[in-house]
Amino acid sequence: MAAGRGVRRVAVLPGDGVGAEVTAGPLELLEAIAAAGRIELTGPWPVGASAFGAHGTGLPSETLDACDAADALFLGAIGEHPGVSLEDYRPEKAIIGLRELYDLRVSIRPVRRVEHSARPPLIVLRNLLGGAYGTADTHAESDGQAPAADRLILTPDQIVELAELACDMVERGLASRIISVDKANLLATSRLWRRTTGAVAARRGAPIAHTYVDRMAYELAHDDVVGDAVILTEGLFGDILSDLAAGRAGTIALVGSASVNPSSPVRGRCVGLFEPSHGSAPRHAGAGRVNPSGAYMALVSMLEWFPETADLAPAVSDALSEALRAGPWTYDLAPAGSEPASTEAFAAAVNRRARPRLAERL
Repeated sequence: MAAGRGVRRVAVLPGDGVGAEVTAGPLELLEAIAAAGRIELTGPWPVGASAFGAHGTGLPSETLDACDAADALFLGAIGEHPGVSLEDYRPEKAIIGLRELYDLRVSIRPVRRVEHSARPPLIVLRNLLGGAYGTADTHAESDGQAPAADRLILTPDQIVELAELACDMVERGLASRIISVDKANLLATSRLWRRTTGAVAARRGAPIAHTYVDRMAYELAHDDVVGDAVILTEGLFGDILSDLAAGRAGTIALVGSASVNPSSPVRGRCVGLFEPSHGSAPRHAGAGRVNPSGAYMALVSMLEWFPETADLAPAVSDALSEALRAGPWTYDLAPAGSEPASTEAFAAAVNRRARPRLAERL
């Protein structure tokens, strides 16, 4: 969790494709929080492929200035956008650029299950700027003749930081246990991982279990892990496992994503980027049919990350849980034969429950 520093400023970046649609509902709640003086809001600011189409760059200077001046970025989606060719611009350059600029080196992905929506979500905690996701000098491209190479490097300090965050989540009641995932029977980095995470958990008194990544994949697919745990793992492992957990949950829309810098800002004020983990879904853009749950979960993660707003997070989380249980449901969750709800209708169902809860806390 970020250290306290008064009123937090949030820059809103709707982004590409369905980004503006899925953030519209959560943005209504952010505006209510801002009206009560608990946060400051700026934006919307252009970013990604849509920004390239309008400004010739995925990260316009006005957006970077706003990001520098904000503690957190609330992002809708980065990805393909109608009318912008991938041959002209690769949209992932914007998200990678933001992570590198602000040293957003840790990923937190909560995954919620509809049938277990009253319980805390399963959390996948992983590194973003180390391990398999190393700097450019850890990757060697092939010309088709020479071999390609990707060096996986993890330092003890990187692992300790992640393990401490996992223990913090247990202490705060966001998870009851830690499942540390590695490949210690094969990789030297995983053997270091297992020793280090075990030592940190023992020192902090946090319950921890160690398992191999292939076994973890089986347990997620077999539904043996339904929530109330934090899966602590290396970046590439966590990237795959979080999508597997989303598949088991029934839709990628039930996953939020936080990319955070747990220490001091390295540029401006920004220490976190919060977004749904799904892409821009360009084929659904403008149809008003996508599920905004991931954006609500990103909002919950953002509120939880800052001490000044952590007390507001349960109001949104509980409202989302109730809406997921009661409906109406968007096309990806609607029972067969029923009429799917629109993005706006589902957001209204969440906000109708969230507003009175927030009012009690604002």
